[in-house]
Amino acid sequence: MTTHRKYARTIEHAFESLTLDGRTLTRMEVYDHFDRLRKKRLKAEVWKDEVYHLVMELTLLSGNSISASTSGTTGPPKAMRIPRRDLVNSARLTAETFDLHEGDRVLLCLPCAFIAGKMMFVRAMALGLDLHVMDPRGSVLDNLGDIKDRFRFTAMIPLQLHRAIQEDRARVEEQFDTILLGGGPVSAALEEDLQGLRTAVFQGYGSTETVTHAAVRRLNGPTRSEMYNAIGKVNFSSDERGCLVVHTPHLRTKEHITNDLVELIDDTHFRWLGRFDNVILSGGKKIYPEQLEAKTAGVIPFPHFFMAFPDDRLGEAVALVLETERGAEEILDEVLQALFTVLSDHELPRRVTAMRSFLRTGSGKVVRRLVP
Repeated sequence: MTTHRKYARTIEHAFESLTLDGRTLTRMEVYDHFDRLRKKRLKAEVWKDEVYHLVMELTLLSGNSISASTSGTTGPPKAMRIPRRDLVNSARLTAETFDLHEGDRVLLCLPCAFIAGKMMFVRAMALGLDLHVMDPRGSVLDNLGDIKDRFRFTAMIPLQLHRAIQEDRARVEEQFDTILLGGGPVSAALEEDLQGLRTAVFQGYGSTETVTHAAVRRLNGPTRSEMYNAIGKVNFSSDERGCLVVHTPHLRTKEHITNDLVELIDDTHFRWLGRFDNVILSGGKKIYPEQLEAKTAGVIPFPHFFMAFPDDRLGEAVALVLETERGAEEILDEVLQALFTVLSDHELPRRVTAMRSFLRTGSGKVVRRLVP
């Protein structure tokens, strides 16, 4: 999957131009274009501000580094700066992983407030890709409108792809060659929907600290796998907790200790089990809430998550928390009947709670905490 190659654009001159919808713009023309876009934005079009601020860092402020922040899933988001060399090396690693070449058409349909969206823009500049930028809100297919181009590569969150497949599966196949998913778990239901889809779909593993994906797994096709495969020269180990340690020789910081519990197959392959801080120790068994949620995502008609609560007999037991205006008692029978079809006895919740709204991070990830 990965081959070393030479690049026309050096690291020092990676952000000198951008091909936007077939038209090549100089660095200052790129800035002027997105400055005009920002000035014309409607009040709700915050995404245009986000693109503008990224473009300003890459062009007007010399592109020596860009600002980013951690997701905030397990604590307050932490501000950081990613240097140019890391940005370009990450972009090149993506090119080698997915066989991207100068002039390939790519789509940016993610907000540039977060690393996944930022890196789609960086890849376009650093690799000479032909970029189309659009509103990340709502339907990807609707926002494409009459554009019929075939995109060689794009990154999406699972919800975007799920919606697109439901709206027009054939159009997804016609317009997208390769899609990389990130930013949230892929449900068992979505993974099943992807089987038979001619578009190659991958799930990435990574973070802001690893400058997006450090490993990928194929979700459909003959090479479909439950294991993540390291890209480039990335390799893995685990710590005393059983959590993944990511070694990134292409980045300034060479080692990243995570809170992700994994089954480490070897130094380049792992199966992801869940977050160390979420695991439920129930009756001597480890239960991973994220794995339960992958099973129940297509079954329970409400946003939800699983968490631990103290139990005198089991130590900890499974609790299910639902996001709904309706009371838990009103929907309990409906929910339990659905759960019986996909969960084992020891995985079934001993408590069901309903909340009007979940706490969420700025990137939309659910914070697993009960609030009044």
